[in-house]
Amino acid sequence: MIVFESSMIAEIVRSGIVAVPSGQMEGARANGLSYSQTMYHIILPQAMKKMIPALVSQFISLIKDTSLATIIVLPDLMHNAQIVYGENTSYILPMFLMLAIMYFVVCYALSLVSRSLERRMS
Repeated sequence: MIVFESSMIAEIVRSGIVAVPSGQMEGARANGLSYSQTMYHIILPQAMKKMIPALVSQFISLIKDTSLATIIVLPDLMHNAQIVYGENTSYILPMFLMLAIMYFVVCYALSLVSRSLERRMS
């Protein structure tokens, strides 16, 4: 999962940087900024506006995909829920309802943060 997520995030960052018009780099370099100054002050702030929705979507996907990691016995929400309702089967419906609410709260909070960042950067 680490390799997959890191490659996806690297592609999101690359596409965000490529989406900034090349004239921005040329203009900054013509004004005497070094490459690193141009990237930090000119290119990356513009690219972040374009990267935020894809990054947040990828992080939400990662949160949901961790439930698949129970196959290799990594403790996460789904795994812990299975342990609890394995001891007492009368808690199956409330446990999954609580689990769904927890996933919703985390993903919705990330969406709100994303929306706030997009508004702030535009």
